[in-house]
Amino acid sequence: MAAYFETRKQTWQLAVLRLWDRPVLRTIEQFERFSSTVGTALPFELRNYQHYGDLPRELDLSMLARRWDKLGYDLLAPVFKHCLRMYDIDMNLCQALHSDQFERLFADNPHIGKSLGYLNISETFFSATSIVSVLNMLPELRYLLVSETETDDSVLETISQSLPNLISLQIGRCELVSDVGIKALADGCPDLKCFTAKECWGILDTELVDKINAGNGWEDLDDPQDYDSHDHSNSEDNEDEGEDDANDFILEYLEEFSMASNLPGFHVQRNR
Repeated sequence: MAAYFETRKQTWQLAVLRLWDRPVLRTIEQFERFSSTVGTALPFELRNYQHYGDLPRELDLSMLARRWDKLGYDLLAPVFKHCLRMYDIDMNLCQALHSDQFERLFADNPHIGKSLGYLNISETFFSATSIVSVLNMLPELRYLLVSETETDDSVLETISQSLPNLISLQIGRCELVSDVGIKALADGCPDLKCFTAKECWGILDTELVDKINAGNGWEDLDDPQDYDSHDHSNSEDNEDEGEDDANDFILEYLEEFSMASNLPGFHVQRNR
């Protein structure tokens, strides 16, 4: 019986590492369970990890239904507090979060700035002042998406001064951006490789855009995915068409084992 339990424990350990590295969250109920679990201690020894929050590297909310009106500060705060190794945060369309709350998430959790390399806040209502404040806390940022936000020249000037590692920037439909901000990017971001500024009607000097594209190697792409996108996974496995099925199989096993062993289950990710 002891050997049987040990085998099941090892399987649980492997499953948890895979499932928590990039948690799949598609409903608010799933996110609520995820948020309430991240501060929980792991039931078994697992490398140098102590809590569930030590495991995630990516918080992708782009598939989370009703995030635009249901996902607020109270649900996000525990995740930002307990997830200590976050590299990728996608907050697209998280419109229920206010500017001051957006700032507080990062100001209260400085560990986020030490590891974060990718941030998507497109289609949010954060003020330019708040965006500037947060970007000043993220010196390691390499990929930034701020399309359809209140981004203005002050944001672009901050990017040029505070984000030396940035290689990809998307500012589509940011109507407050002008030639002043574009010039600041040209002067301060020589390593920028992917730059999109579609429908930014405040940019009048198209020759300036052409010049900095040629001088800095920038690519004005229709689709940012045309550029070699970020890849920070700890797993050597590539995603394929059968990954969802494999995840569901692991989840069923993990949930069954968790219930039988009275352990915190991770059934928040099941695809239905």
